[in-house]
Amino acid sequence: WNMLPRSAGPYGGICATAADVVRFARLFIDGGTAPDGTRVLSAGAVEAMLTREVEMPDQWFLGAHWGLGWGLFEWDGARGFGHDGSTFGQLAYLRAIPEAGIALALLTNGGGAAPKVFETLCRELTAELAGVTMPGFGPAAGAPGADAVRPAVDPTPFVGGYRREGFLMTVTDRPAGEGVLQVRYEGADGLKDTFEPLFWNLVPVSDTPSKTVFAGRRNEKDAWIPVVFYALADGSRYVHFGVRATAKSA
Repeated sequence: WNMLPRSAGPYGGICATAADVVRFARLFIDGGTAPDGTRVLSAGAVEAMLTREVEMPDQWFLGAHWGLGWGLFEWDGARGFGHDGSTFGQLAYLRAIPEAGIALALLTNGGGAAPKVFETLCRELTAELAGVTMPGFGPAAGAPGADAVRPAVDPTPFVGGYRREGFLMTVTDRPAGEGVLQVRYEGADGLKDTFEPLFWNLVPVSDTPSKTVFAGRRNEKDAWIPVVFYALADGSRYVHFGVRATAKSA
């Protein structure tokens, strides 16, 4: 286990068990009160944090909308909230459906199988406990599969570099394997050379005037993840990948 330095406190300095994470979610399910009735957050603050602020370019990875800190989703008419997290060697997941009174947390040691484990667990439990169907992003949900019809997409507009603080993504149209595009993901600036570059092969899922959705994975064992390319009103291009928007820089 690699303890993050104290400087990482604002974005990842909390250590918690799965039970701790569920208790934190319960605070929002119960309108801001602790189990003993102590008010920790005002009802107004809870409502504000669970109110949709922006629509996400990626509708699948965490939620179709984002509130004040929470990813927000709606499954079969039931509204929910959640958040994922990752650090060196660890992946964490949380989903909650307030009207059903349930919260699910999974903490893992990382690895490509973790998203599949969480998806399987969450889909089964939310169906059993809340009567809702968790949407997927895979062959059965329109992503590439044996019977999927892939749209013809010109890769040229998407090729280039995308950069944000600490990270660089390079998109090429010469993938080393199945796909139309390939993403090389590596550290930059203060995170340069802190981890080996990662590669995702991308295949198209849908293409509309407002955005083009690809499904990406590193290998056949990994779960498919959405990678969305889109442009702002001023023409600047972005890629939305892993719940983060990154501007095209070259």
